[in-house]
Amino acid sequence: MLAWRRAFWKGLIIFLWSALWSIAGMLVFLLLGSTLLVNLINDPQQIIDNPELAVSLMGPFILVILVVGVFIGIATYASAVKVITETAIEEIKKTQYMQPFSMPPPLPPTPTEAVGPDKGENH
Repeated sequence: MLAWRRAFWKGLIIFLWSALWSIAGMLVFLLLGSTLLVNLINDPQQIIDNPELAVSLMGPFILVILVVGVFIGIATYASAVKVITETAIEEIKKTQYMQPFSMPPPLPPTPTEAVGPDKGENH
């Protein structure tokens, strides 16, 4: 059985991986967002003069946010599965392997089962 101390330690590891994936996702968001801004907006004065242009540019940003969110979610779940699986394998290796359960051979049939209407009794 997994001790609480070890369980909290593995929980901390999963939390740290989650934080790492969040940071990586934010960096990807900043890179994609800044690339979108540079490529879609030639002159920043256009947005100041025409606020509707900013609203029309929200679609690509929402798409980037969704893609980065899905990336962070999948990476976090993958990290949790990896840590949990490795911990389970370590715990299984620690325990002694169970001996296979051996069943005794079946008992021989009783005399009433050996002789019956269909088992050789002649009338």
